[in-house]
Amino acid sequence: MNSIAINGRAASSRPWPTRWAWLLVPGSLFLVVLFVVPLTGLLLLSFGMPNWTLANFLRIGDTPVYLVVLRNTLEISVTVTALAFVLSYPIAYALTTSGVALRTFLLIAVVLPYFTSTLARTFAWIVLLGRNGVVNQFLLELGWVSQPVTMLYNRFGVILGMTHIVMPMMILPMYTVMSSIDQKLVRAARANGASPLSAFLTIFLPLSLPGLIAGVLLVFIYCLGFYITPALMGGLSDVMITMAISSQILEQLNWNFGAALSMVLLVSVLGVLWIGSRFFPIEQLLGFSDGKSGSSLAHRQMGAQLLMRIGSAANALDRWLPSMGGRSVPILASFLAVLLLLPVLIVAYLSFSASSYFVFPLPGYSLRNYEAYIFDTLWVRATLTSIRIALMAAGMAAAFGSMIAFGLSRGGMPGRGAMVALVLSPIIMPTVIVAIATYFLLARLGLQGTEFGLALGHAVHAIPYVVVIVVANLRDLNPSYERAARSLGAGSWATFRTIVAPLVMPALIVASFFAFLASFDDVVYVLFLGIGKITTLPMRMWEGIRQDISPTIAAVATLQMLFATIVIVVGTLLRRQKNT
Repeated sequence: MNSIAINGRAASSRPWPTRWAWLLVPGSLFLVVLFVVPLTGLLLLSFGMPNWTLANFLRIGDTPVYLVVLRNTLEISVTVTALAFVLSYPIAYALTTSGVALRTFLLIAVVLPYFTSTLARTFAWIVLLGRNGVVNQFLLELGWVSQPVTMLYNRFGVILGMTHIVMPMMILPMYTVMSSIDQKLVRAARANGASPLSAFLTIFLPLSLPGLIAGVLLVFIYCLGFYITPALMGGLSDVMITMAISSQILEQLNWNFGAALSMVLLVSVLGVLWIGSRFFPIEQLLGFSDGKSGSSLAHRQMGAQLLMRIGSAANALDRWLPSMGGRSVPILASFLAVLLLLPVLIVAYLSFSASSYFVFPLPGYSLRNYEAYIFDTLWVRATLTSIRIALMAAGMAAAFGSMIAFGLSRGGMPGRGAMVALVLSPIIMPTVIVAIATYFLLARLGLQGTEFGLALGHAVHAIPYVVVIVVANLRDLNPSYERAARSLGAGSWATFRTIVAPLVMPALIVASFFAFLASFDDVVYVLFLGIGKITTLPMRMWEGIRQDISPTIAAVATLQMLFATIVIVVGTLLRRQKNT
């Protein structure tokens, strides 16, 4: 039994906060002021404060164009979620059951795109699907089409780009749950006469349902609040609610109506979360719950009679299915993993083009695009701005997030569930809504359009990542180290300073890197909090993609991917160092 579980049981018997719990105060105040208060203000604004009215909400229902926007949002979100599930499950399954070599390749194919910015991956699809893009050139070369096919600025492009971006988000929760399934259960079913298909349907699939539900839930919520990809790849008939909100706030300056649209999106997200929580608690995947509550176990179980019927039908069906010697799933997973990596790899390939425009294959190799980036004052200035803001955001997120992590892991207090919900909310809520709400608060404080104000917004978004990483590390600490130190006469502070802090420091460094990366790659917060006064590197890319797609952007996107790769490698090395 680990120390967190012990502390958790001890905490439940104490009505008052323990010493560790007081560490929650600074971070919770920070989140309340910069997350809860702005959302409350946005709610009041949607009702026309101080002239209270429902006119803004009634306008949404009475205006056909906004009903179309809501329908578009729902249709695209459902389609993308369904496609992402179908394409992600084989990869997650192969990650769990394959050998070391294939598992390593699949992890790279999932993790690298996941930590590559959404803007860079969206740019990759614009390059691939454009009228003169890589896909059209390939089709023309093969003679499959006589003229370029329109694959961009329509529903097809939006769904394809969004599906590629959310697939890692679908895979990781499923893999987390699948990796904890005891493979002896499947082997036992096979030994008792079950076919491979029957063993999968009656044993493995039911046990993987929690990860499946969590992945579908997270992806669907993320799709509801998607902004960058639909805005860059969609057409006039594919407007989603986030784009309508942005138009009302940034272009028409109709703050009250924009706030009402934001509330509609927020209520939709909360409704989906509430429904999803009836089946599986998201916090379990993030290390805040042991998953052993009666309700979660009840939802994992399926009726014995139903499973027997499924197994019997699967045994009969398996005789009619073609066999590939058990290699069909690894082959399919490998193919899908290549498709996950392909867009970002092609952009990296095109960044070395000697041409002043995109041509595939390359007419020659050159570093001209990288030179154009390095010697362009605007690009360099934007990069330095991003670094300054990301350092401030990462510093605040690491400080507050680490204190929250220790408080949640080792502190005892009433209302712990509410605290966990507060910590996780910034990464679950649509970024557009949080950014807009934060803008109204910073405007009152005179911090809108400042680098410090933008760093505050980024810190709110990055704190959950720090908390999740540090909590996971604390959960894995061996409590015998601390007991040994105390048995030798070390006090609480000495034990923390000499034992706990060194063991947690690698995780905190990794968490700080990821907080830095989350800030460095952001576009949405800059759009609303920067209000044209701050140009970060992603913002410079955003403007370049919308105005004139230049090969220089491919070089910048490649450097972003390289930076994400470095962060992943450093994190892996630090974890290995800790384990040794």
